[in-house]
Amino acid sequence: GSLHYQVVAHGLSSGEQRNIEATIALTPESVFQYALFGNQQVNVSGNATTDSYDSRLGSYASQTPTHDGDVGTNSTSAGGVSVGGSIFVDGQVVVGPNVSNPSSLVTGYDPAFITGGTSPPTDTQDVVSASATFPLPPVVVPPELTCNDFTVQGSTNLVLAPGTYCYHNLTIQGNANMTASGEGTVYVTGQLTAQGNSVVGVVNDPTKMLFLMTATAGATLEQTISGNNTFYGAIYGPQATFDIQGNATIYGSVIARQVNVSGNAEIHYDKAMTTIDEVSNLYKTSLVSWREL
Repeated sequence: GSLHYQVVAHGLSSGEQRNIEATIALTPESVFQYALFGNQQVNVSGNATTDSYDSRLGSYASQTPTHDGDVGTNSTSAGGVSVGGSIFVDGQVVVGPNVSNPSSLVTGYDPAFITGGTSPPTDTQDVVSASATFPLPPVVVPPELTCNDFTVQGSTNLVLAPGTYCYHNLTIQGNANMTASGEGTVYVTGQLTAQGNSVVGVVNDPTKMLFLMTATAGATLEQTISGNNTFYGAIYGPQATFDIQGNATIYGSVIARQVNVSGNAEIHYDKAMTTIDEVSNLYKTSLVSWREL
């Protein structure tokens, strides 16, 4: 069956053979494991904070923030995480694999502003090296979708019906809202711009809106969230550069090639993001059953 495998093993000892049959299941795991992840770099020139909550338990305001607002990169070079401004990470900073001195990759590193994901904070777990490269599978737009430019006009409220959509350049103008009445997947092949005082996503459940960014002809995308913008959802763009500007607030997760924070951003990682397996980069292996033949 799908993602189920049958394994038969034979063992021989002193002329006696035993045979074991096992059924193994692979369960997709969500790519959304971080508040912010930049495959090549996370660059903070403004002021930013990260922490976490769980939308399955209610709103962010109704909970005490938890310590899973992790920031990550696959980079193994100095400046993989570059802090020219200030960032308070209520969680860990994770760099690429096999780095003997992980904190050396964080320029502007200040242990006082990273909790290490513990309470009380501990400097020993602030910056860690991943055990392996975090895979980022490419985004492929379904061939049956047509992708045109689209603008949500200012001071309007667009509610998407459950389904899959594709846009080339998607612009949400100031004071506009873009939400969904159910689960919505939005492909963007050009530029995503959410302008000042706009609200994007489903407030009570950020897992309902998934934005998948892809590039054509190897182009680099620049996705901008600016002004007093509030975003509820998951953004995945392994070839994209995301610029988070102004006083933007994000409830969910951002995974990209590079993330630039130049404003006073708040990123609240929603731990419910781990239920989104539409984009999966890893699999959990489990034993379903076994028997001796």
